[in-house]
Amino acid sequence: MRIPTPRRKPFAYLLLLVGGFLGAHRFYLRSYLGAAAQLLLCLFAATGLPGARVGLALLLSWLLVDIYWVYVQLKRQEALDAARHRAAKAYDLQALGQADELRERFVAAAEMHDWARAVALGELIVANARKVFKGPHQNLAMSLCMHGQACYQFKAFDEAKASLEESLAIGRQIGMPAEDMEIVRKALAMTLAGIGEHAAARRRRAHLPANLPAHLSTDGRTGDDTVLLGLLEDQERRYKAAFERRDLALAERLCAEAVHTSRQLCGGLGEAVVFHLVSHAEFCRQLQWHDKAVSLLDESLAIIDQLGLDDSWRLGPSNTLALLHAGAGRSDEAEVLYKKTIAMAVALSKGNSTDEVVRAFNNLAFLYANTDQDQKAELCYARAMVHLDKLASEDKGEGDADLHADLLINFAQLHMARNESEHAKPLFERALAIQERSCRGISTSAATAHNDLGLIAQDEGDLREALRHFKRTLLLNQICAPDHLGNLANAQRNIDNVSLALAAVARAARLEPST
Repeated sequence: MRIPTPRRKPFAYLLLLVGGFLGAHRFYLRSYLGAAAQLLLCLFAATGLPGARVGLALLLSWLLVDIYWVYVQLKRQEALDAARHRAAKAYDLQALGQADELRERFVAAAEMHDWARAVALGELIVANARKVFKGPHQNLAMSLCMHGQACYQFKAFDEAKASLEESLAIGRQIGMPAEDMEIVRKALAMTLAGIGEHAAARRRRAHLPANLPAHLSTDGRTGDDTVLLGLLEDQERRYKAAFERRDLALAERLCAEAVHTSRQLCGGLGEAVVFHLVSHAEFCRQLQWHDKAVSLLDESLAIIDQLGLDDSWRLGPSNTLALLHAGAGRSDEAEVLYKKTIAMAVALSKGNSTDEVVRAFNNLAFLYANTDQDQKAELCYARAMVHLDKLASEDKGEGDADLHADLLINFAQLHMARNESEHAKPLFERALAIQERSCRGISTSAATAHNDLGLIAQDEGDLREALRHFKRTLLLNQICAPDHLGNLANAQRNIDNVSLALAAVARAARLEPST
């Protein structure tokens, strides 16, 4: 039913004032017969025929009465609008009641393992939720989850996967509770496992290997497998080369092709699929395609669960997924994942210090620092520093120099934010020493360290030292990040300010009388 557009009180009275003789206000309030009568009286009064003055007096009296009539009509409209609103709310309550009844029938069908009926009821429940909530809502997300689980039991894997992925997407959008998200993730993992088993069975019927990691040799394979493996190796080589050139768009496209090829080669599930899914997710993250990256990582973790791979496979995707949650402002989910990453890294290290352990503590500390939890951040940075110092004392080389420098710089910047420059300075200097050994000090991390050391020297009154650091910052930004115009402008501004200060000091020294 089409609901009439509400009429506004100020506009109705304005029409009565300026067009009342023509019945404009009555036309506006949908009193068409009265409006037509007023228009005819106005036309009759304008003709000057006998009785025209009587018609004009009658029209004026009618308009005076209409002042109250407009008020009554608008009040009546408000009452009708309120009644329609109550009817709409009643309709919503009725639809929700129908949804509850459908859920009871769904549960009964599931208990009897009548999955065909459960799938049909699940479709009705989802349609009802879409009609009632008209947008992302927890009720819709869980309805999609129910439908997906029924489709999985009915072996309609593609439909189950679509419903569960939409449920996950809605859950992330509205911030659904973690326990509900875990239910959906487990259901999706089971569905992906079912898809893999179905594909493996199809491959077995065709006498093909069930799982073909990319690094294995081609001995004993069919001609089709050998061709696919060669194609996959070529795609991997090309997307890695594109990434090294920083052509992220090309790398992402080539990696998506590698994911497709690895699925064909492994029958849907395999280590090669996980490897390329994680690489694809990382490219999407750097391209800021966050939703796509999260979907790829969820799938990779589900495949890892199905294959029973150890935590060394889970460490990378878990860390990247935490980075995505942190970037999207979902700090609680990111914190949980970072803590799991730390536990996995420590377990895999078997009591030793590794770059993975350092990275895990550094990421969690950085999250705490960005969410104003300075004490937790300092504790995590301190634990990461223990492992970094142990790595240095074991003389295992530089390891991941960029990671070590980033850790030192992040910890130093936490001290800078708390005006503890005496603690920050040695950390910046140590980071520069690492960068000098690994890449001759030519990196964006070195530029950051030089900039902050310049600020410290400026605060200490050592203007020449500050100028030296700021000039180095400008040079490194010009080499490593010429597109970051804000950083270049900031470095040049610092140089100009210190140069002016040095000039003023020199001028004052010349003017000072000798003794």
